[in-house]
Amino acid sequence: MPAAALTHQDPGVQPERTLLSWTRTALLLLVVAGFMLRWAPYHGVAVLGLFCGAGLVAASISLSQRRRLGAAVRGINQERYPPAVATVAALALAVVGLGVAALVMLAVT
Repeated sequence: MPAAALTHQDPGVQPERTLLSWTRTALLLLVVAGFMLRWAPYHGVAVLGLFCGAGLVAASISLSQRRRLGAAVRGINQERYPPAVATVAALALAVVGLGVAALVMLAVT
């Protein structure tokens, strides 16, 4: 999508802010994945699964940024911008799943 197509006339909504918050979420997941690597000497290879899981969630957020921004701008221009319920629910499920897996790993080993 050309840069000219990603413009909107409503500076109060600012989909760029939403884009930045998703970017911060992906960065935080990478930081958490790095902290999980500190458990490797104590909990072995199972930590790599958690690390890869957090990395995959962060990568999927990063790879979908352009599509998400385009949808937000189109939604503002068409004055119909539905919330991203499925995306937020998937992220919440992934984060809770990673947390539960980490707790189980800590309790078992």
